[in-house]
Amino acid sequence: MDCWIRQTLLSENLDATSDCFKILSWLNIEYSGILTYKQIETILVCAAFVESCFEIAGDDLVKSIIDKYTHDRLYFKEHYTKLNAMGVTLHSAARILATAEGYKHVYAVENILKLLKNDVSLLYNNKTCTKNLNANSSQFKMNLLVQRIFQLPPENIDIAIERLLLNCDFSLIGYIFLEPPRSLYVSKYKILEHKICKRISDGNLDPSFIRSMFVTVSNSSKGAMFFKSCLENKAFGNSLVTFFISYFQIFEKENVHLNSHNSLSEILCLVHCVLSSKSPARIKLYTTICKNETIARLINKKVFIYN
Repeated sequence: MDCWIRQTLLSENLDATSDCFKILSWLNIEYSGILTYKQIETILVCAAFVESCFEIAGDDLVKSIIDKYTHDRLYFKEHYTKLNAMGVTLHSAARILATAEGYKHVYAVENILKLLKNDVSLLYNNKTCTKNLNANSSQFKMNLLVQRIFQLPPENIDIAIERLLLNCDFSLIGYIFLEPPRSLYVSKYKILEHKICKRISDGNLDPSFIRSMFVTVSNSSKGAMFFKSCLENKAFGNSLVTFFISYFQIFEKENVHLNSHNSLSEILCLVHCVLSSKSPARIKLYTTICKNETIARLINKKVFIYN
């Protein structure tokens, strides 16, 4: 397709009807796996070509495609409505970011869109992203924070995450682990999720973050349910359990309050919450506790009914 689109762009005998239909049919194929930079570039260049054709020819091109490809008439009418609402290029970019590995393509997609003179902010400000969000809700505020973080140069994102963990409550940060897979923001959330979960697993985070989880859980039943919902995110649940296991291993070895910054009572409260959740990681934590007599004595035996 890369070779074909370049030849088409250089050709003096463009057949806009056939070329646009061929590209739209190709763009509609489900993207899967890890795309290379070259593949992403080809997809977006093709989309930009179609978009420019529609801008020049308008409804005449739409009518021409429908008349020529009668078998696909109904499909094309519906598909064109979706494309028209957002633009062919941004629609294609959104589909790339919506793939399972989409978060790995954020920078590539944004750089190519800028080269194609597209307003990248439109990709994330589309009305479908925010129509169900209250402007005062924590989820809406998290969306704004994510947008601002990714306006920074890539090398400054880690600093921004550190400040986020220091200055924001878990009742806000938790939405990073709850972003729906179909959201246009999900790729950026996945990058933050990966970086935060690695910090948790490595124990490389300020104690205020763990305390913020405890405050969220202990303040209300609604807060506890919110925390348990976050635990259903596999990456977050596994990283937190890894942190707890490491905490308990050092605690047993040193027989002291291993990390004076993290209260044992707060850790145990969070452990109870994990064990009573539906998190896939709870079995790993339960098994570790069962094998550790020191820690098992610290925890009320009632927690074991959650296995």
